[in-house]
Amino acid sequence: MSNIKEVKGNDFVIKRLSDEGRVLSFKNHVCIGCGLCESTCPVEAIAVEDIAPTERNYNEYKNTYFSGHEKITQNYELATNRNEGKARLNIAEDKCVLCGMCSGVCPAGALNLKIDEVSIKEIESYPHLITHAEIVDDKCVYCKRCEVVCPREAITINRILPKRSDLVTGEIEADEDTCIYCGACAELCPAEAITVNKKTGEESIVFDKEKCVYCLVCKKACPVDAIKAVCRSCSYGEYDLDPAKAVITGDAIIDQETCIKCGWCAGVCPEDAPIIEKPFEGNVIVDEEKCGVCGACVDVCPCNALEVPKTTGPVRGVPVTVKEEYCIKCGACEKACPNGALTVNRTKINYTPTNSKSWITAFESLKN
Repeated sequence: MSNIKEVKGNDFVIKRLSDEGRVLSFKNHVCIGCGLCESTCPVEAIAVEDIAPTERNYNEYKNTYFSGHEKITQNYELATNRNEGKARLNIAEDKCVLCGMCSGVCPAGALNLKIDEVSIKEIESYPHLITHAEIVDDKCVYCKRCEVVCPREAITINRILPKRSDLVTGEIEADEDTCIYCGACAELCPAEAITVNKKTGEESIVFDKEKCVYCLVCKKACPVDAIKAVCRSCSYGEYDLDPAKAVITGDAIIDQETCIKCGWCAGVCPEDAPIIEKPFEGNVIVDEEKCGVCGACVDVCPCNALEVPKTTGPVRGVPVTVKEEYCIKCGACEKACPNGALTVNRTKINYTPTNSKSWITAFESLKN
C-alpha cells in the first residue's frame, strides 16, 4: 500500500493506512538541521536543506563577542528568518518505508513515528536516543537564570514573590495642615510609593503602603517635618518575621518539544536544580587553518555552544571556539561550515537497549 503525504506549512505527515496504522510526523520549528536522519535513512528518502546563510559578511561579526548569556542564538533565529517559508528537510513519501529510524536518531525530536497512535519512543521494541531534562522544584530558587540563558527559550519560570507588606511593616502619614505639597518626598522615594498632587485647590499626598519599605527617606527629606513615619520591621536589622512569609515559591516548566538538552540551565543554576542527559558524548575539533570566521556555524548551533572571540579590530585570524559543556554533538555546525573546518566526533551514543542489528548499526554509525 502506498504512502500518503499531508503538508501543512513547513510541517508534514506521511501515512500508511493499513492494519497497522503508521504515521510519521515532522515539525519544522523543532528541527535543528543536523542531518542525522538523512545519513541513517536506509532507503535514502530524506534530504536535509542547508539552513545556514549562503553568504556571510564578516563585518557583522568583527568586534562582537558571542556568549550564551547574551542569547547569541538570536543568530540561529536570523538563519531561520533567512530561510523563512522553507522546510528544513523533505522526505520522499514514495521511498519512505516508515521504519522509524529517523525518529529514533533525531536528537531534537522533530521526527516522530507513531504506530496505531502510539509513539515508537513508548514502544519497548523500538530503541531511541536517551535524553532527559528536568528542573527539581525542591532545589529551584526561581532565580530565572535558566530562563534567561536558554537558547531555545524552552524554560518558563512562574515565580510568586512574597508580599512586601509581610517583609517590612510600619506606619506612615502626612500632616496635611503642615505639608506644602512640594513633592520632594515623591521624587526621593526609592519605591515610588508616594503620589503628590500639587494642583492648587486639589492638593493631596497619598502613600501606597503596599509599596512602602519604610526606609524613612521621605521623613528625613521633608523640609517642614510634615511626614510622620516609623518602621516596625524594616529592610535593615533583624526582626521576628514569619519565615514562611518570606519564601519565594513557583514552578519551573520545560517545554520538552523545544528543549535541546544543551545543559546551559545546569551550567548557570546556583542550586544544581536542573538534571540533563545528553544523547551523545564526544568532542568538536576546529581546524584553525580552514576556519574563515564566517559565523555560519554560530548561526545554526541550537545550543549557543559556539562563539567568535572578541577582537579589537577587523582581524579574521581568531577562529571559532567551542563550549564543549553545552554542545550536544548534533553536527549541525559541521554540516553548515562551508570550509570543512569543523569535525564532530561522537564517541558514545546513548540509546535504549535493542536486539535489532539494523537499529544497532544505525545508532553506531553515528560515531566517527
